[in-house]
Amino acid sequence: MSTSLSTVSPTSLSSVTKPLTALEENKETDKEQEAINTMLRTPENLTLIKRMLIKCADVSNPCRPREQCIEWAARISEEYFSQTDEEKRQHFPVVMPVFDRNTCSIPKSQISFIDYFITGMFDAWDGFVDRSELLQHLDSNFKYWKDLDERKLRSLRPPTEAR
Repeated sequence: MSTSLSTVSPTSLSSVTKPLTALEENKETDKEQEAINTMLRTPENLTLIKRMLIKCADVSNPCRPREQCIEWAARISEEYFSQTDEEKRQHFPVVMPVFDRNTCSIPKSQISFIDYFITGMFDAWDGFVDRSELLQHLDSNFKYWKDLDERKLRSLRPPTEAR
């Protein structure tokens, strides 16, 4: 299978999670369960599951407890700010103009990241591994970023929490 980690999507994982959901919802027979277990153990699906595990681990910061989520949002934002600063310094095209440290809204960037990449991926992954705390953290952190954005704040924390 030639799928790279960057091309593993929630859609590709759904081919594995849909049979699992059917098992839970319909209380499939032992014969059907055996067929699904056999399907999950094909080399192609095992590779997909491993790739998805690595991908989820790589981008899991919105699914972590709040303080860890904020810390990792700060780290990735600083990495992207530095990249943008360096591109400007060397007069290169700016790859991610949204990560200009003078204008970037970190809450907006986190909301977009969660909306476009994380929610679907972790919904699919949850159907496979049943780790509800990940989705609980994701929901709580999304609300946190949304609250900051609605207050027109661009930083990691409200002014009263600034460290």
